[in-house]
Amino acid sequence: MRQSKGFWGDVLKQVTGVCVLLAFSLVVGLGATGVSLAAEHELSSPTNEAGLGIGSALLTVVYFPVKLAYAILGGVVGSFTYGLTGGDLDTAKAVWEPSFYGTYVITPDHLKGNEPVRFIGVSAYEDHEDQAL
Repeated sequence: MRQSKGFWGDVLKQVTGVCVLLAFSLVVGLGATGVSLAAEHELSSPTNEAGLGIGSALLTVVYFPVKLAYAILGGVVGSFTYGLTGGDLDTAKAVWEPSFYGTYVITPDHLKGNEPVRFIGVSAYEDHEDQAL
């Protein structure tokens, strides 16, 4: 009896992992390529807006927990880095910033390709430096 619980638990974990991976790939693919889900001439009909809203909400349900887990893990690893380097804040920030910054919620603008989805974040200071160049 115990083996069947372990078997079904493993299957459930694998199915959940595959679903999360597929959803994450979709979000990153849409954000990275700038693919627009709306037509080239942005149609702002109520039906399209509702579809984008529902799609962004469903993707956020999958994406947010993964991003939050990544941020928490980055916080823990960054704290260990801070301690192990004798309080070197710059080294710890190199771990904290990519994990803490970034996109947490998928919006319709992300799905339209107007804003990038950034799983690995960029510091607000670095973002302004990139724009200045």
